[in-house]
Amino acid sequence: MNKTNFIQGWALAACMAGLLASCESNDNPTPGGGGSFSGNYVIPATSGGWDNRTTYLLTAETLDSGEISAIGSGKEFEEDITYWIFYDPHYFFGLTYNYGGNGTGGCYYLDKDNVPRKRFGYNFQRFSSYGKWGDNIITVSTGDTRIEDAQGNAAQGFLFNYLNVHDGTSASNTQDILAENFLGNGERVTMSGFVEANNRLYTSIIPMGMSHYGVNTWPERVLNPDYVAKGQGGLGAGTYTPGEIPDTQIPDSAFVAIYSGDSFDDTPVIARTGKIGYACGRMRSQYYQTIWSDDEGNIYVFSGGYGRTATDDESTGLKRAKGTLPSGVVRIPQGSDDFDDYYCNLETMEGASGHPLFRCWHVGGDYFLLNFYGCTIEELAVSDMLPTNELLLFKASEKRLIPIEGLPATSSISYFGDTPYLENGYAYVTVMTTDEDAKPTFYKIDPRNATATKGLVVEADEVMTVGKIMLTE
Repeated sequence: MNKTNFIQGWALAACMAGLLASCESNDNPTPGGGGSFSGNYVIPATSGGWDNRTTYLLTAETLDSGEISAIGSGKEFEEDITYWIFYDPHYFFGLTYNYGGNGTGGCYYLDKDNVPRKRFGYNFQRFSSYGKWGDNIITVSTGDTRIEDAQGNAAQGFLFNYLNVHDGTSASNTQDILAENFLGNGERVTMSGFVEANNRLYTSIIPMGMSHYGVNTWPERVLNPDYVAKGQGGLGAGTYTPGEIPDTQIPDSAFVAIYSGDSFDDTPVIARTGKIGYACGRMRSQYYQTIWSDDEGNIYVFSGGYGRTATDDESTGLKRAKGTLPSGVVRIPQGSDDFDDYYCNLETMEGASGHPLFRCWHVGGDYFLLNFYGCTIEELAVSDMLPTNELLLFKASEKRLIPIEGLPATSSISYFGDTPYLENGYAYVTVMTTDEDAKPTFYKIDPRNATATKGLVVEADEVMTVGKIMLTE
């Protein structure tokens, strides 16, 4: 039977006390185990609906078999963590989005009794994307700068945060770094996903149209006056007002910024390709990372071709630039600052379903795990409540899509976890099905043999990721 531990009430109080800007610290833990890996798998699990969701941290000795439960076994985690990052075998991080407000988070470890403890707390600027860079967890979003045009419209700039994993300090950019005209085309941009490889940092740049400041400052960059909003429209994050271009004018291009220094203050090299559309996964207002390195340092850049979903707004007369490019993948070779001629059409190649790519992950060697929508791009253009239930392997060097044997039937899959866990050449992925009494279940995927084996079952409503953490003394 699997050994399972839950955070008890007294431990939770210690773990979650105070998220401070210049973070408070427990005594620095000393990694134990010497050359051996004395630790357990840490599994964040949630139960309950969005209005009363409860988070638990569970630990288990194996992901290959057994069943554990988050229900009725101790006190819950006292903060709703949005994203979990397993930095290394010693520490893991929880970041909370806070829906447009400042971000908060913490650095955690497992003590010698297998109880998760808090090492540092962080308070930082709001964020929309995150990753790892050297000794820091990095986050980024965009917001108003102190720069204004003659009409008083603020220019959009990047909000960068550096959360140091060793001393618990946090820092932000002290000078304005414009997200406006970042690509030289007048459009404001955001970043989606970070890859640290070849002593560089790579990030996908997503063009997002022209703000009021952009239209006023670079009017020559407006490609079609009908792209400029004449009235107010849109919903939620897509709301727009007169005088701006709310969506990109160049949906059939992808951009990657390459940083060679150790901060975003440096000027990056920009690589551009016209073989795929902007490189990210999309669902409603969320962006997902689709840029990854293989084990040799080649950077593979994937796109779902979401520019094809753009539609005009008849209620306001707004026209939108519509893309034509399908889901695809291109490459920046190791040692290069630009794309080579590598390309695959992920919707028409052998083994493809014809459906658009949702998101993807690197799972060792030159294998990638590709998660596709279970619908056409035309269906995606008119609805955002569609299945993302197709999973295939992609071997980049052979330009080959490979079906995976052993997964539940595609028609019964409701979701896959956020981040696969890699160990000994295998990728562990959580799968949830629509079957009666279904529970989140880990599947052990062997990329070399394209097989999936059912493993640990977790009694909870949602399990999105897992990591292995060493016990500390």
